[in-house]
Amino acid sequence: MADGVSELVPGDERAWFRKGFSRWLRGHFAKRFHAVRLASGTRAIFEAAAAHQGPIVVLCNHQSWWDPLVGFLAHDRWFADRPSMSPMDATQLAKFRFFSKLGVFGVDPDAATGLRPFVRYVGERFAAAPRAVLMMTPQGEFVDPRRPVAIRPGAAMVAARHPEAQVLLVAIEYAFWTDQRPEVFMRAVRVAAPAVADDVRAWQEAIESAMNANASALALLVQGRDPAAFEAISGGGAGQIHPVYDAFLRLTGRRTSIETAHRAKGAQ
Repeated sequence: MADGVSELVPGDERAWFRKGFSRWLRGHFAKRFHAVRLASGTRAIFEAAAAHQGPIVVLCNHQSWWDPLVGFLAHDRWFADRPSMSPMDATQLAKFRFFSKLGVFGVDPDAATGLRPFVRYVGERFAAAPRAVLMMTPQGEFVDPRRPVAIRPGAAMVAARHPEAQVLLVAIEYAFWTDQRPEVFMRAVRVAAPAVADDVRAWQEAIESAMNANASALALLVQGRDPAAFEAISGGGAGQIHPVYDAFLRLTGRRTSIETAHRAKGAQ
């Protein structure tokens, strides 16, 4: 790399740091987002994965810098008793070194030989901690959610080499519904191993196909704007139009929530 950073910088996860970071993260999401919502069935997917005795690979789409934080939020809620690791561009990790204490390790995404140390490192971590969680955004760059998902080969190589791992795909969207703040929407699915479980290309196709289908399914739910299709794990109370106007509506006995109106309309 041009600045001298090595091809792979190991993570240095510290339980005490993760615990404090998780507390801060929950408050940060509560402050920045009106709600964090799970599509129906997503909780069951996460809970089933939490019961898995082997490693877990969590793959998320990548449209903003919030995505890794959403991954950390999911880890804190369902996999807090498991060590974790996440790849990050090594030049960025050099600037934000505290992420290494969350298990983040640095890679050179543009190195011709970058895949080998990545796959080797993940294998070593799985061997040392058989219940570890690998969280990553396999697109490798920010991509508009309306574009088809195309992933780099690292995730498929890990899946092909580790049949003991369970692979989860998490679609993430950010949208404004009823409040002045945006909301986070998540939908998780488990991807089944292809017929030839050690075939990297087959895994690549299976992951891309499932990620695209999952993203499309989540997009339809978000467009439907029906809170009944989701479970709020953070926030999700009545959305505000404007604090002063909302107070006036409450005093006059009228609805203050578009969300409440949506439910009332659906009951007709």
